[in-house]
Amino acid sequence: MDEKDLNTIIENIHKCANEMGYIITPNIARIAKAKLRFFGIDSWHRCPCYPPTDTEHGCGTVACSKQIEEDGVCHCNLFKKTVE
Repeated sequence: MDEKDLNTIIENIHKCANEMGYIITPNIARIAKAKLRFFGIDSWHRCPCYPPTDTEHGCGTVACSKQIEEDGVCHCNLFKKTVE
């Protein structure tokens, strides 16, 4: 596993969380590794919890944002809604 690519995915996850106003859970390293293994650096945003053919779910998508707003956390437990 390429550490540079893994670090890039982690940075992208942090950027996405900041842009959307979410908190990152301690699962970030594990999920970033799964994203790299399943999808590679170019498709880092895709969700490893759904089948490879799924294009609806992933970091920054409407479906996952809706889930976070409704449930307080995304399906893969990567992002949490901020406490207000």
